[in-house]
Amino acid sequence: MHTHDASPSAAAHVLRTHDEAVRGTAVRREFGDAWVTLVSGSPYEGVRTARSLDGTPGYLRVFRPIHGEILVQQDGRTDTASAPQIICCDTTRPYRLQLPRPFRLVEVLLTHRRLGLPPADTELLTAASWCGRKGAGALLSQLLAGLDEHGPEIHSVVDRVGVSLAGLTAAVLTDRMRHLAAEDQIARHHLMLHIQEHIRERLADPGLTPNAVAAHHHVSLRYLQRIFQENGTSPARWIRDERLARCRSELLDPRLDHLPVSAIGERAGLYQASHFSRLFRERYGVTPRDYRALRGGTAPPDRRALTIRGG
Repeated sequence: MHTHDASPSAAAHVLRTHDEAVRGTAVRREFGDAWVTLVSGSPYEGVRTARSLDGTPGYLRVFRPIHGEILVQQDGRTDTASAPQIICCDTTRPYRLQLPRPFRLVEVLLTHRRLGLPPADTELLTAASWCGRKGAGALLSQLLAGLDEHGPEIHSVVDRVGVSLAGLTAAVLTDRMRHLAAEDQIARHHLMLHIQEHIRERLADPGLTPNAVAAHHHVSLRYLQRIFQENGTSPARWIRDERLARCRSELLDPRLDHLPVSAIGERAGLYQASHFSRLFRERYGVTPRDYRALRGGTAPPDRRALTIRGG
């Protein structure tokens, strides 16, 4: 049995290693490729950023609060769990943990090999609590709580209990994935709407990139690309098209005629005039300057015949 004390912190703590524990007083026991940890601590916040991903094999972290609550943010979702609920996150992707009050919890750390799932497939499981009051989930929740309540009494058989618990956890999570498959499509649709709104509000930001969008929503770049691909596009293409559509709309607005064409591009995050002009012409068949002139009826005769392709 391994015990350690760490200073709890109310400020965000960037997680640097793939299996770094929640800060507090912890007792951890290893069972092959699984670990069970009992943790007590003060309010705590942990953030695993994309930069802190070290490429080593990751784990699924399964939490069962005993006292207090835990908030998990990952893969475009945010959810909170308290007893007897269960919630998890995956260390191969960015995530955020928040424990706003003094807490006590049980954590099961499972390798993907033990789960029989590649890291990408755990996106269905993360940051989504379940009740822990019925079915196999209730059995798992009660067993995890029992480790905390009856730990001293079962010390002599803890190895056998731990192996069984790891196997049950893997079985329950695999079963839960089957039920979540249909719900995931709906969740991705809602996430897509939030991401699109986020992008539209920040078009003028030159730092608006697919990587920045993924980091803001605590999802991997691969997952972001996946949900955009389901809509027949890519994050970078969608950002570019939204910027061009914004420019097109503002070029049609007579109230903005006092602004140079280059300023219209800058208001939508297209800061190089030549680059803006080329992209706009590729999209709509005319340059931004000619597009504005056609709207105002002041274009040269040989340009009036141009067909402006719709959005």
